[in-house]
Amino acid sequence: MLAEFADFSDAEVQLFNKNISKRCLDKNAVLCKEGDVLKSIFFIVKGSFYQSYYNPIREEDIITDLHLENEWVFNPESLVNQKPAKTTIKAFESSEVIELTLESLHKLIVISNKFLQFNKLLISNPKLSFYDENMTPTEKYNYILKTRPQLIQTFPLSMIASYLKIRPETISRIRANVSF
Repeated sequence: MLAEFADFSDAEVQLFNKNISKRCLDKNAVLCKEGDVLKSIFFIVKGSFYQSYYNPIREEDIITDLHLENEWVFNPESLVNQKPAKTTIKAFESSEVIELTLESLHKLIVISNKFLQFNKLLISNPKLSFYDENMTPTEKYNYILKTRPQLIQTFPLSMIASYLKIRPETISRIRANVSF
């Protein structure tokens, strides 16, 4: 989980391991709810999560991001600015995460510049939008089919449709025309 950010020594990895905690969550458990200020980042060891906000006009949750095993999950805006989150992060299934609190991360940064590099890379590359807003619905679906097929295998079509900002009927039509 650290290797993609820097070449950490064994001592730095041990230090990191002393500053994290493991959490097991049931399906629908909330890591951070809309309105809370995020104080931790989470690495998904097992399971999957989604971020959403409630749209009172449409009377439904709007999916803003989907997260799978071996990914970091957090709300960048809330974490960096220490402002209330605009989305809720919820477990889609029984899951296990590793939690690194902001306080622990700051302690690690003081000890090693590699953790500063880790922090900068993690924060500077949030998945704000994985696709171009000008893509057609078919292009959006084909993009995730090609780059993140696990999403389609993990989440129901209604959630994929919300994530892609298209109607469920549209995604059904697209899938009928896609050959696997």
